[in-house]
Amino acid sequence: MSRVYLDHHTATRPLPSSIDAMLPFLRDQWGSTTAPHQMGQELFPALNKGTESILESVGASINDKFYFFPSGDEAISHLYLSHYFDSIRNTGKNHILTTAIEEAPVLMSLKRLEDLGCHGKILPVNEQGQLTRDILDEALKARTSLVSISWANGLTGVIHPIADLAEACRDKDVRLHVDASYVIGKLYFRLEDLPIDFLTFDGSLLHSPKGTAGLIAKENALFSAPLSSMMGVSVGGIAALSQALEEGSRMFDHVCLETARLRDKLEKGILNAVPDAQVLFQKAERLPNCSAIAFPGVVSDALLFLLHRKGVYASLGGGHCQKLSHILVASGVDETLAQCALSFSLSFETKEEEIDYAIRTIIESVQKLKSLSRKLLEETT
Repeated sequence: MSRVYLDHHTATRPLPSSIDAMLPFLRDQWGSTTAPHQMGQELFPALNKGTESILESVGASINDKFYFFPSGDEAISHLYLSHYFDSIRNTGKNHILTTAIEEAPVLMSLKRLEDLGCHGKILPVNEQGQLTRDILDEALKARTSLVSISWANGLTGVIHPIADLAEACRDKDVRLHVDASYVIGKLYFRLEDLPIDFLTFDGSLLHSPKGTAGLIAKENALFSAPLSSMMGVSVGGIAALSQALEEGSRMFDHVCLETARLRDKLEKGILNAVPDAQVLFQKAERLPNCSAIAFPGVVSDALLFLLHRKGVYASLGGGHCQKLSHILVASGVDETLAQCALSFSLSFETKEEEIDYAIRTIIESVQKLKSLSRKLLEETT
């Protein structure tokens, strides 16, 4: 087997159907929606259909507003700037809350607002890697205007109790931003049933081509449209994103049953052969496709390198995400153990034979590295 891709929370393979949905707007209908002539106006049926489909896929109200962005990072960055100009400057409520395990776009956007006189507070998570309502209730103050959090962590799979957190924000009249990139297609929800003000998601994590992402603002939420929407939106990008979300909805049961079974098989197969391995956060509510596993005595960088050479691709974070070790330490995991962990994320495309190969390869690699460590220890004593 040439390669087994278990890093779907870094990027996903764009679905052929999603690419096909985009192609007509690259080849034939390449006009701008701002044009007053036929080349522009003929785009609107596809634009409206794609937008309505995206809203329907996440259970949003038809009155909520969808905005297209070239990446989830850009959506989050624009949201923060919009919140500053539309809300903070008018109300003086300049406190923003997020967690110690959030990803780079949130932390960098928060830093930018701190340079403009805002105050960000990084909240702790419990030993299950979750932000609880008790922690949030204690942190919410009169000057708090925004809570910003990812619905689930992409490296550990741990899901935050968003319904409880949303109620806490609503009770204090605080806006709530939730990034749903990791939960869409894996966790059932209807946006219209939750007091979430802003929902962001990155299509590259949902089997849509890179360069497709979105933000949904609730009907009464203050939000300034991005400049790109005034200059003509990417109808092809919206069509591709819409198609990927529709396919994700169709595959929901498969992910929650079959993909979850394969994730469990991966964990059990490793634990049976490596008794001291630890599947982290098993007591927390987790995504059905994600697992963080620690291998005591094995440095994660070395294991990742060896797996890569054998065609098994996993993750230890970095780049868009925080390092897995940082997330684990912030969740109360021993620092030494945190340096021995890797993250594995599957998708509905993951096959049983791939998991079988991954189990064998991970076991062989862990045993090889432990053997090398023992030899080095013997040579130095």
